Amino acid sequence: MGVRGALLAAALLLPVVPEPVAAQEVSDSLRQVIQERLERLTRGVGDSTGLRPDTLAGRRDEAGQSQDSLLLALLELPGYGLTQYRSNGARFDPRMRIWELLGDDNTDAVLIRDGRELAADTVIFDDNTGRLVTYGDEANYQPETGNEIVAQRLIFDLNEDRGTATDARTEMGALSGSWIVHGDFPWVGQDLSYGQDLMFTSCPDSVPHYHFVATNAKLSQSGMLIARNVFLHFGDVPVFWLPFLAQSTEQGRRSGLLPVRFSVNDIVRTSDSYSRRVSNIGYYWAISEYADAQVGLDWWSGNYTGINGALQYRWLRMGQTGRAEFRQFWRENGGSELAFNTNYGWEISERTRVSVRASYASSSSFVRQNSFDPREVTQSIDSDGGFDRRFDWGQLSLGGNRRQFLSDDRVEMTLPTLSLSLSTIQLFRAPPNRARFYNNLTVSASARGSRSIRDLPAQDLAENPFSFGLADTENWRGTVSGTVSAGALSISQNVNYGRNSTLDVPAGYFDPASTTAMAGIGSVADLQRPAFFPGALLEGGSFNADELTWSTTINYQRTLVGSTTITPHVSLSGRSVNSDTLSVGDGFVAAPTRVAIGAQLKSDIYGFYRGGSVRHKVSPSFDYAFTPRTEPTDIQASLFGPRGAQPRNELRIGLNQTIEARVGDAPTDSAAEQGPADREAGPRRLPQSRKVMVLAWRTSAVTYDFEQAGELGHYTRGFADNLTIQNQFSSDLLRGLNVSIDTDIFDDSEVTAMGGQRRFSPFVSSMNLSFSLNNRSGLMTWLGGLGR
Repeated sequence: MGVRGALLAAALLLPVVPEPVAAQEVSDSLRQVIQERLERLTRGVGDSTGLRPDTLAGRRDEAGQSQDSLLLALLELPGYGLTQYRSNGARFDPRMRIWELLGDDNTDAVLIRDGRELAADTVIFDDNTGRLVTYGDEANYQPETGNEIVAQRLIFDLNEDRGTATDARTEMGALSGSWIVHGDFPWVGQDLSYGQDLMFTSCPDSVPHYHFVATNAKLSQSGMLIARNVFLHFGDVPVFWLPFLAQSTEQGRRSGLLPVRFSVNDIVRTSDSYSRRVSNIGYYWAISEYADAQVGLDWWSGNYTGINGALQYRWLRMGQTGRAEFRQFWRENGGSELAFNTNYGWEISERTRVSVRASYASSSSFVRQNSFDPREVTQSIDSDGGFDRRFDWGQLSLGGNRRQFLSDDRVEMTLPTLSLSLSTIQLFRAPPNRARFYNNLTVSASARGSRSIRDLPAQDLAENPFSFGLADTENWRGTVSGTVSAGALSISQNVNYGRNSTLDVPAGYFDPASTTAMAGIGSVADLQRPAFFPGALLEGGSFNADELTWSTTINYQRTLVGSTTITPHVSLSGRSVNSDTLSVGDGFVAAPTRVAIGAQLKSDIYGFYRGGSVRHKVSPSFDYAFTPRTEPTDIQASLFGPRGAQPRNELRIGLNQTIEARVGDAPTDSAAEQGPADREAGPRRLPQSRKVMVLAWRTSAVTYDFEQAGELGHYTRGFADNLTIQNQFSSDLLRGLNVSIDTDIFDDSEVTAMGGQRRFSPFVSSMNLSFSLNNRSGLMTWLGGLGR
């Protein structure tokens, strides 16, 4: 409750002169009886012996007073209000009709009525003028609900129905926060209140770091605050001035005008080239408790005039939430631009969910030139949507996304994205003690498909030759996988299909008479160099390249000791390609089927520190596979090259590390903690300490081919081309922090197709850091614990 409401409520604390209703007149004799009884009740208890009265008897009399029938009858009389007075003394002048409540050095005079309390050193009421005045160092008023108000003096005039507060201090909830208000209020009325030299701040310190000062202020009954000569102070130094301020102090959603946004330079220009801008001239409409809308006008001198609007709703009972925004701009030199954003979510049931997030801008360059939002200027305009449905037999997901990059007008879209996962099926169920090798067989399968396009600005073929890297592309991807497991034995199958299309290739781009036409045939990598292939796309159109891969793997996992396992495996893999520029074969051409035999070894190595409260786990993995030589056909040899038939002798090494710490309360007596055992529930279990992941370090696997190193003549050639090792770091202490570092290991500048050696030269090629912080983050939890 503000100061205005406090002073108005303080008027209710005044002693109400009893004015019975006309239907219930009280006779003079009854008044006399009541006065005599009240005098007798307030007179001290005496004794004929002259000794001091018995204190116990006095208490018994006080207890009896609360049960007095006359007092109860007085309290029940209609048309009267109950006011409690508590003070060290009281005086009443019947001729001047002035009464005083007096306090002392330790206690204040107090008035209480209807849950409201007024306390001061002295309270004086003049019935002739109708004024209530407090005297003393300060007066305290505690409303029935709200914050306490402390003032040097409170004055209320019943005749004029207004109040005055000098040097008043209180807290009020406004502007989405709690504010401390300090100043004088010479006039506090029912409809309007006026203040002078008001100071308000949200800093709780006795000497605030910053505060606002308003020379004059007016507060209406609707909660609108209008102030003039407003200064912003940092400490005691004024740093900013506003000629006026108009703002609502009420909290919550309500309809009304939006606060207009402008700068000081928009009022007084410092340069003729400065363009004024005024925005947010509009209205906010609180439609209901679940929906609202707003519309506003934006004007920028010499640039554009725009209108923007927003609608948001939240219907939890229907499971729907959403927001829609639009912006329409009219350029000063002609033309218009449109931009919109929308979010929609609908939880149809516990198993079905729909979500849509769409954004669009008719001109990305217009956004870059006129937006002050760094997210809009440096990032992209993203849209996505999805539909999820969970069945008893599996889960279906359908979605898509679109990204419009503001830096180069590039558009990337993936539509649709379809994913289907079947629930795991268990066949031939049997108890573990009676199960055979075929019992408890599990079958799982999944499928995924997507279509993605990349739309780039059109190439200027009149100035520059056509470039495949700057052409529009369309890609199709599809994957089907399945796994059958019987205990330690598992069989997995995987099929992948991909189609890459380069769109709008000009006619005659591939010259059949080119002398380099047959220069690159012999390896799969040549599919990425279409200029090497003759006789294709003489009439122009799309360039298509298809690839189909499949693999079947049989694994058998055995546990050696602890968490150390060894998994022998046998795999078969194949590959087929098709391209519009292939000059060998018709349709898909299959590569030789490869057979690989090997084994994988995994283990966990632990180290303990600080009495076992810190654990360091190192998880290495070694995967060895040998693929024998194959005998390719002439077509296969010409298309896939010698590498597609060479033997492989590969070793793949991976490494992950984690450091965990055990945190919790200080150790207590285990016997006292455990307590007596319950015969029915069994022995009690001691509470376990919470584990925190201090550091998780994941390193990408590295593959080394001994056959390739021997064939190319140097041990460094056994590593993959352009070898890059990626390290990822994360921690529960900073749950939102993720660091990824990519390091190039070798310098391949001296490597040729016929041989050569690499030079060991580690180089950090990229570093990615993402960070998010909320109230559940480990750092915030730790900081919160320091304050308790």
